[in-house]
Amino acid sequence: MKKNYKVILFTEYFIYSFPFYVVLLLKKEFVFIIAIWMVKLLLINLSGFNLKVIKYPFNTFNIYWHISFRKYRLIYMLPLLLVLVFMAENSKNQNLLYAVFLGLCIIACTPSFEREKIEEIKYNTFSAEKYLLYQFRNSVINTAYLVSPILILLCFLYMWEKMLFIVFIFIIPLLNLMFRYIYFKNNLLQQILFIFFIASSILLFGVPLLAVPFMYKKAIKTINELKTC
Repeated sequence: MKKNYKVILFTEYFIYSFPFYVVLLLKKEFVFIIAIWMVKLLLINLSGFNLKVIKYPFNTFNIYWHISFRKYRLIYMLPLLLVLVFMAENSKNQNLLYAVFLGLCIIACTPSFEREKIEEIKYNTFSAEKYLLYQFRNSVINTAYLVSPILILLCFLYMWEKMLFIVFIFIIPLLNLMFRYIYFKNNLLQQILFIFFIASSILLFGVPLLAVPFMYKKAIKTINELKTC
């Protein structure tokens, strides 16, 4: 069972990262793909150790930020990402920085693949729109905590132009939150369509992003249905 769990977990990581693998494959960056796989294998094996519980500064409106970080030991990716930033600067290899941003995106999206109980939504006093906005707010605040060490290091290394990529690390989890509520009762469908949406946005230069207002309305409609079911 333990071995099957690790295979399933690695498969989930692979699915979440698939759009970025496509980009790396197109650029023939096979070494970075292997490096990412090695890091993920390390994280999966770390999850089996009983290490000291780490207190996280995350906003608790979405408790799955805490749960995901403890369950998957995501905090241990941050030192590696910081090292990769130094390596990117020393070797002048921009692809290492892209790997860092990829890692941050994966971490920031992971809590959005989890689900609260329907009863938690049903008995929440917020309206559907306010509830979704608070989920967005929670994601932005917690993502800010996540990226702040990388952002400080980029400032320290005078890599100002690369800081623009940080914006995408905030946007992608927000998109995943909308998919989370649109397909609340089908986690697998959420994952598949989210990956397809991100991949198509990369390949089609952001054209699918025009559907975001409709996705937002659909997410609110689904939350309303969950509240009244």
